Amino acid sequence: MGGDHLDRRTFVRMLGVAGVAVGLAGPLGPLGARPAAAASARGAHQPFMHGYDAAALKSWRPETDRFARYFRSRVPLAHRIPAFAPTQADPRLATGPRLMNLSYDYDNSFFTAYKYGDVFARRLLRFWQYTDLYGSWHGMPVDGSPEDEPVHGVVNLPNPAWTDAAHRNGVRSLGCWFWPRTGTFADLLERRADGSYPVADGLLAMADYFGFDGYFINQEATVSAADAHELMRMLTYLRAKAPDGFHLQWYDTITTEGKLDYQNAFNDTNADWVRHGDTPVNHSLFANYWLTEEGVATSRRTALERGLDPYETVFHGTETEKYGFNPPFDPRIVCPDGQPARTSWALFGSHFPWDRYPDREDPDAQDEVFVRERHYWSGPHEDPTRTGRTEYVPWPDEDDGKPRDEHNFRKWDGVARYLTERSVIGGFPFVTRFNTGHGRAFFLAGRRASEREWNNMSIQDVLPTWQFWTRGAGGAEPLRAEYDYGTAYDGGCSLRFSGRLAPDGPTTARLFKTRLRVTGGERVRLVYATGDRAPERYGRVELGLITEEEPDTTTWLPAGRPDPRRRWTTAELPLAALAGRTVAAVAVRFGTTGAPAEHTFRLGELAFLDGRPAPGPAAPAAFTVDAVHPAGDTAEVFLSWRLAERGVWYYDLTRELPDGRTEALGRIFDDVYYVKALARAGAERVTALRLTAVAPDGTRGGTAVARVRWPG
Repeated sequence: MGGDHLDRRTFVRMLGVAGVAVGLAGPLGPLGARPAAAASARGAHQPFMHGYDAAALKSWRPETDRFARYFRSRVPLAHRIPAFAPTQADPRLATGPRLMNLSYDYDNSFFTAYKYGDVFARRLLRFWQYTDLYGSWHGMPVDGSPEDEPVHGVVNLPNPAWTDAAHRNGVRSLGCWFWPRTGTFADLLERRADGSYPVADGLLAMADYFGFDGYFINQEATVSAADAHELMRMLTYLRAKAPDGFHLQWYDTITTEGKLDYQNAFNDTNADWVRHGDTPVNHSLFANYWLTEEGVATSRRTALERGLDPYETVFHGTETEKYGFNPPFDPRIVCPDGQPARTSWALFGSHFPWDRYPDREDPDAQDEVFVRERHYWSGPHEDPTRTGRTEYVPWPDEDDGKPRDEHNFRKWDGVARYLTERSVIGGFPFVTRFNTGHGRAFFLAGRRASEREWNNMSIQDVLPTWQFWTRGAGGAEPLRAEYDYGTAYDGGCSLRFSGRLAPDGPTTARLFKTRLRVTGGERVRLVYATGDRAPERYGRVELGLITEEEPDTTTWLPAGRPDPRRRWTTAELPLAALAGRTVAAVAVRFGTTGAPAEHTFRLGELAFLDGRPAPGPAAPAAFTVDAVHPAGDTAEVFLSWRLAERGVWYYDLTRELPDGRTEALGRIFDDVYYVKALARAGAERVTALRLTAVAPDGTRGGTAVARVRWPG
């Protein structure tokens, strides 16, 4: 760990002196998260997330949870398409192994945990395609806790914006149960006369209301044997009552008799926490980090002997929060090169690329954070087709708990080395604007509609499956791919390709894994920009489509000539020539007919449309200003409306300025929105707010208007 984080083993020893047994708890407890230093001050009435203790869990109702309605995930869990080896970055990889990604969200904050905010430099995840389960590692003080000495709850919810992004990519999102906390453990285990458990019922009700998919259970302190037995009964009850798709993952902590004893494997000591005899308890186990060949072999053997799928049941862990790119226990023990993974894999600390970067809160330093993130997921070459460490120095036999060379990305294989990429793009329409979920401005239809920084993972688009798989023809250096936060078509960024280009060395970039069955009337809309408007320097853009029927052949569709009158060019490309085939991958190619020169291309939108004319959605119903809290020439504003049951991708909130320009105020798929600082325009007495529904194909629909009246 770095900076103001305690070394994990030091933290464990300190808690041990205090009579508490704990291992994974470092970042969560009272010694944990640093404040979000770069965040602007919390609004006087701004909703923020909190944790839940036993009393709150037993009595939970959304009506009495003061900010509950502002922290719901409303995006349904997307269905992932089947694997198709010929278009994988590594066709040899087995497709069964799964990944649990246990990490915090924007910034690990306690009292500034928001669904969206007004700061660009925040941690985001751009690589959902490798994750199957996302677990929220983010302890929260209970509501009303003093800020100087926070009292943490046993349960924290996953940030709903992250759940929205996870669901959009087919990933289940889990809340977190953590013990030890303040209070008596037995209070959590109360059983009614009818055999029900108030805490378990509260956990289920919260997951249903807030829209997430289960819990990561980190029971990291010794309890009595009686309490351990009652905990198993409560978890059994919880699983039996849970809906389909719900997931409980147990962390390798206490034995069935209540003693904290990390097994570092799935074995006969802890297997009953997954299945006790014939009774299901939890769905899977996250094995502690001290990997050995024997331990992983035991895990696989134990699962098979108990009739369980090792990939569904066992997730062997690697800690990167502290150890970064050089963990002491080699992941190749779980995922050996050239062989199928032995079990599934779990990561603790994928926030490392942002969290451990010294200038992480500097908006001008985020490009380096993004490079570190690509090293983490795509490997040392930032390319999922060229994974594998380029340096290797074995750790000493004894791990002293201190990181070694943790920022050296050359010692890390990349997650893509071990796991296949997944995709949800299985039907029309599919639209992406390459929006990563934050920005230094906000753009609408190619125009800068707000100068304010922002973050909102809830509106992150489905991002490229491969980040980044680029090739230059004839051995030429390919253009470099990056997200561009200075220019966008819609949202906060575009996807930029830049570098030197010659006529005989075009660059091809694989973008998306898909399964799109073409019947004949479908089309693609590609919005792009080139960096030079001089005719002799025009770049050439082509869209490439690879089908399941001919996976070694790319059909190239020219995107026309750039429009010199506009910054952005829109190309409409019919797919009739591919009727009867299934598009399995999408690529783009950049070329030039001029002399070798520096070129820049930007992709602003890629839309696969079914070809049928679709009317825009109706104007939002019941659009209402619920509350206004003015402070000088700004005001906090709370808004609500009726959420459409179908046919809406998101809602755009805007206002019209006195000079006729449209200002973007927010975007969300929800039925409420909080505006932190609505600015009064001059001496206006009334500000008209406009809420526009946008269809899944990007068609803008009806607009509702609500008015904010200023005092004086």
